[in-house]
Amino acid sequence: MYLSPMITAIAVFPILAALIAFPFALVQYHKYGSIPWLKVLIFFTFAYYMLTIYFMIILPLPDKNDLSSFSYAGHIELIPFDNILDYFRKKPFTMDLSYILTFLKSPCFYELAFNILMVVPFGMYLRYYFKCILKKTFFLSFLLSLFFELTQLSSLYGYYPAPYRTFDTDDLICNTLGGVLGWVLSPAFTFFLPQRRQLDEQSVAASVKVSVWRRGCADIVDVILFMLIYTAIQFGLSLFQVSWQSSDELYIGAFLFLQWFNASISHGSSPGKSICRIQVCMNDKKKASFLAQLLRYLILWAFVSGNLLLAQWVQKEMMVQTGMMQNILYGTNLFCYVIEIVMVMDVLHAIVMHKPMLYEKISHTEIVSTMPLTPLDTE
Repeated sequence: MYLSPMITAIAVFPILAALIAFPFALVQYHKYGSIPWLKVLIFFTFAYYMLTIYFMIILPLPDKNDLSSFSYAGHIELIPFDNILDYFRKKPFTMDLSYILTFLKSPCFYELAFNILMVVPFGMYLRYYFKCILKKTFFLSFLLSLFFELTQLSSLYGYYPAPYRTFDTDDLICNTLGGVLGWVLSPAFTFFLPQRRQLDEQSVAASVKVSVWRRGCADIVDVILFMLIYTAIQFGLSLFQVSWQSSDELYIGAFLFLQWFNASISHGSSPGKSICRIQVCMNDKKKASFLAQLLRYLILWAFVSGNLLLAQWVQKEMMVQTGMMQNILYGTNLFCYVIEIVMVMDVLHAIVMHKPMLYEKISHTEIVSTMPLTPLDTE
């Protein structure tokens, strides 16, 4: 019964992880400047857990054409623990061991027990990772349970003609109780883990060293914003029936120009760099000069867009030139390939060895953290 939802969650989780990884990284870099592996592990196990219990609520999905699957249509169970009370009315309670064992194996008991245990980890995560107090845990556990019940009552958001599972007050009570129980038991299960505040302080302390991944997240934000601006300009020109011949080289050059322009007017920053708490400065940590930043982005353009333009021009000329000129073009083409290999090796060297890249060494600039090294009040 419960194995299928867990297997489904394993199959779907990579998609969910891909969707939330970038926003999670941006939040962590903005608040703390780095991301310890333990914090990543805890957060994504929480995401997998939430996905699993959601699938436990909605699966298995019935066939739309099977009307017998919708016998619960419109039914809402409002009397708390009516199934258990009905069980005791039919079989009066005794202290006999066989009676107790039979009761523990009955659906009315193990369904209630499952609904409690299912939300126990939710309360643990809320207390340990999200630093929620008991009152907030109670409220959030109730809201989570209410979301599940309304999902069932809404016929999976209108996908089915009628509800295929019942709205049950017992589930609300048991789920909320499970969340509170998880909050109470959390210290007994997380005592071997560092406190959340310690994780945050370690993140802030480690933020001094700017990782390639942090820089990459900042660049992705800038690229997304640039794409929006670029698309808006193209759309605006099309309204006035103005033709604009776009190309990869123009796109890259315009992006790097915008990066340089942002850096020049905002002391080495950009929207993405501001979010990730980093900026461009000189090697001596002083403010990057106008010329230094211009040199930085010109070198970067030469390595990326300029090299691409040169390679394309050489390949075109090689088709029409002969003799000595063709040999020169062959040598130039080889030079372009060498530059590409150097670029790849430079990036790998920066990732593995945490060293500045070649264009930074030439321009005497670097990326530094702007994260304040002060204690944080975590949520």
